[in-house]
Amino acid sequence: MPVRDVNWPVGSPCWAECSFEPEHRGMTHARDFYEKLFGWRTEEGVSGSGGAGSAAYVTCFKDERAAAGLSPMLAEGERPSWLTYLATDDIEEAAQAVQRAGGIVHVPPADAGDLGRLAFCTDPTGAYFALWQAGTHKGFGIVAEPDAVAWHTLLTRDLAGAKAFYGEVFGYTFEDRAPDLSIAKLPGGAEVAGFHQADQLADDVPANWLVHFAVSDRDSSAQIAQSLGAQVLMTSHSPMGPEALLQGKHGEVFTVVQVTD
Repeated sequence: MPVRDVNWPVGSPCWAECSFEPEHRGMTHARDFYEKLFGWRTEEGVSGSGGAGSAAYVTCFKDERAAAGLSPMLAEGERPSWLTYLATDDIEEAAQAVQRAGGIVHVPPADAGDLGRLAFCTDPTGAYFALWQAGTHKGFGIVAEPDAVAWHTLLTRDLAGAKAFYGEVFGYTFEDRAPDLSIAKLPGGAEVAGFHQADQLADDVPANWLVHFAVSDRDSSAQIAQSLGAQVLMTSHSPMGPEALLQGKHGEVFTVVQVTD
């Protein structure tokens, strides 16, 4: 079982969370949806990152290890979306590197209690992401296991620009797998994310980090999601396995991908 109890290497996707409107039972519906879809146990007020300090922050557990977070929206007009956090061991320097490379730091480095420090940024191609310097909350305690996060893909209209930015900030190198797909690697060679030239994005959809969740059976998980109010936008056979692109009832987009032992 891929579990972790120590800090993630710099540049690694180390956490994912989705924000929902606290009004109109948005958080309640989201909690119910993901509990039933992935079998997560959820708990308020523990091991959060972006929602740290808020009693409404919900941490989701798979086999009693932190798998993801659900948080209340902090700004009016946000749309629910999954947010990828990238690990750093010096968030001040990382935030400065983001700015030097042409990105925007929307929320400068701030303390999240003893859990760690965070900052919210946009890369030059328009994709929103977060930085996380771990304290007591290391990030994912389990990954690449059914009902846990399996992978992250940056969907961008400017693949070359994205590669240049993340290469400068995190030292990524890239292996091109197709004209529109590159795999980001840490300086040590570990593969951490996909970078995709996503010309199919709708005009009103910004570049974004897509979160992929591992499941035991794509079709069964897609059917469960539909029964809970989600839409199946597309099914495919990706390099990881059979995959379905889903949109939750509140609008967040993510995938479920069937993994084998």
